[in-house]
Amino acid sequence: MDEAVKKGVLEDMQKFLDEHEWYKARGIPYKRGYLLDGPPGTGKSSFCLSVAGLYELDIYILNLSSLGDSGLAKLFTQLPQRCVVLLEDVDAVGLDRKNASAKQTQTDATCHGVSLSGLLNVIDGVGSQEGRILIMSTNHIDHLDEALIRPGRVDKTIVFKCADKKIAAQLFCIIFKQTTTGYEQPAKEAEDVAIETLAEEFAARVPEEEFSPAKILSFLVEHKHSPADAVDRVQEWVTNQQKEGKEASSMLERENSWVKDE
Repeated sequence: MDEAVKKGVLEDMQKFLDEHEWYKARGIPYKRGYLLDGPPGTGKSSFCLSVAGLYELDIYILNLSSLGDSGLAKLFTQLPQRCVVLLEDVDAVGLDRKNASAKQTQTDATCHGVSLSGLLNVIDGVGSQEGRILIMSTNHIDHLDEALIRPGRVDKTIVFKCADKKIAAQLFCIIFKQTTTGYEQPAKEAEDVAIETLAEEFAARVPEEEFSPAKILSFLVEHKHSPADAVDRVQEWVTNQQKEGKEASSMLERENSWVKDE
């Protein structure tokens, strides 16, 4: 996540948490909503956990696909006034007006999954708790109904991208830089300079914004005992990942064509 973007989001959250009386004096609902948009592995869930820890707030992670409308409404009424609520991968649930209309004809006992109207009711209905930070994450923002992400329900949209060269270098340093104290400090500083040089070389071999930070980190952990090996082998890893990606795309295209033919 870009540091400037992160700073802006954290400042926005801090202002919200500090300004309860301002909202109360003006009769404005005291709640804040964020949408995290980006591919899997780009740090959306980790960001939410970090935010909750930073501001010492409880975090509640809800799986919409395992709930019905009444179950979701009941859970929201039990939330404390100051907390973080995370709704992960809201695009995967299939929330749209068509599905919502169909589900409204069923009882909650037979309906698995939340309707759009059910979700909207808990977000800004009479049961919504004040002081709540609501965060929704999605891998495909274009799959979401506009009603779900309109201003007032989503105050800010934060885009999480795959790793650029700066992030790739930072991940390399996180894995390989040593933490020492005392008399070893001069040696540590010299070693850190060498690691930073290798980090730049590593990042130069990783394509810009093609792989998620989680995927790059997984590769680095495999070579955690040898930064030189990580640099030497990253090009082969990149080639293999690109090949696997093309094969997966081809398979998906074939499956989609079969579905259309049927």
